Amino acid sequence: MTALLLLSVTLSAPPAAPPTAVAVRPAAAPKPALKYQLLPEVRELKPGNAAQWYLRCFMEQRQFFFSKEGVAQRTRYQSMTLKELREEGLQNYGGSALTQADWGARLETVDWQVLDRVQTEGPDLRLPELEPLHRLAVSLQIRLRGEIARGDFDDAVRTTKTMTALARHLGEYPTAAAARLGLKVANLALDALWELVQQPNAPNLYWALTDLPAPLVDLRRGLQGDRALADSELKLFRDDRAMTGAETDEIVGRLSGRAGYIRQRAGLPPHDLRTALTARAQDAGTVRAARARLIEAGAGQFAVGTFSDVQVVLLDDKREYEIARDDRLKQLGLKAWEIDARATDARCNGLFADLLPRVTELRHEQARFEQRVALLRHVEALRLFAATGSGALPVSLTEVGVPVPDDPFTGKPFAYTLSGGVAQLRGAAPKGEEKNPHFAAAFDVTLGSPEGARPPATTRDGVKK
Repeated sequence: MTALLLLSVTLSAPPAAPPTAVAVRPAAAPKPALKYQLLPEVRELKPGNAAQWYLRCFMEQRQFFFSKEGVAQRTRYQSMTLKELREEGLQNYGGSALTQADWGARLETVDWQVLDRVQTEGPDLRLPELEPLHRLAVSLQIRLRGEIARGDFDDAVRTTKTMTALARHLGEYPTAAAARLGLKVANLALDALWELVQQPNAPNLYWALTDLPAPLVDLRRGLQGDRALADSELKLFRDDRAMTGAETDEIVGRLSGRAGYIRQRAGLPPHDLRTALTARAQDAGTVRAARARLIEAGAGQFAVGTFSDVQVVLLDDKREYEIARDDRLKQLGLKAWEIDARATDARCNGLFADLLPRVTELRHEQARFEQRVALLRHVEALRLFAATGSGALPVSLTEVGVPVPDDPFTGKPFAYTLSGGVAQLRGAAPKGEEKNPHFAAAFDVTLGSPEGARPPATTRDGVKK
């Protein structure tokens, strides 16, 4: 599947989900405060290219990653509770396949060596390494959950560093599909951290989470890479000479097929772009207006006058697409709530409508991860407060004594109420996603036993029954 197609698939929304119950124990900050960090720091780094070591994981361990038995084992481990994983042991899970990822995550640079391909191969560029990297991330999460289940928190933090470094490095891969995968990897690590903080004697990660950079996974390089992919195809639209009918037919065929596949993957009805283009090119008023817009945009009047009606409409579509594309891309500099406060995404008609970058969708995913980190920081702030001697949850967030971040989807504090010993922590969903459980941000936090006491019974996710 090409990079542009991977970016363009939109998932349907399942029914809304109830609040998630979280049971934690009081825990003071570690001393020193940054004993735990969630990204490799400078003193851990070595010279070298991280990408080569990530890909090297698959060279000697193909059976572990790709065999039927390896896939089945990974699927079984993913479905297990922490208790079941503890009984499995999982000592040295993944062996050298995962220790090479640990090494790669602690190398100083990352060069995926695809930049030239992105600039020259166009939308047909294939990214065969992304699917194996997803398998690597899932395997690392299984190892991480096994470490959490055994109470090996130092090892768990080390594996978390490997996963967050991999996620961050995927943000340096010049396609949006890789950035999307980076966000998935980051969320896999964060899922496990939500389990970790609910375990007996779990260290408090408030300052570790606070130290995590935001954004962890950058989107700019990926979206700029996708723009380069599209530009390599747009070069075929000549504005310096008249194109032959065969040339325009070939271009329309290529883009019509690509857009049709994108719509099919997104569950949208087919759109006969060739027929629509022909109808527009046969409308004298449409062609006259298109010629005028091209001349106003700087095209030479004589040149435009020599172009066929089909070429004029195509070039006008390209002009409109480039304006709408940049109007979307410029939103990368805005906060999530600022994007949602704007009007709907810029649109265009014609041949390129389905090729516009889904910037808002990606920014929502990026902000969702940041929101989940912010909510976990709140939980850890509650644990800090409870460890000060009160042994209880605060009535208000102003009492916790440490800064707590705002909700990235509102730019305002998270909603917090204390009722019957339950801290109700609520976040907002992005505009248009209020009923989508993927963006559910509702947690009911309770205090369990102090550190060292017998832990309460738990469900699969470490949540108090």
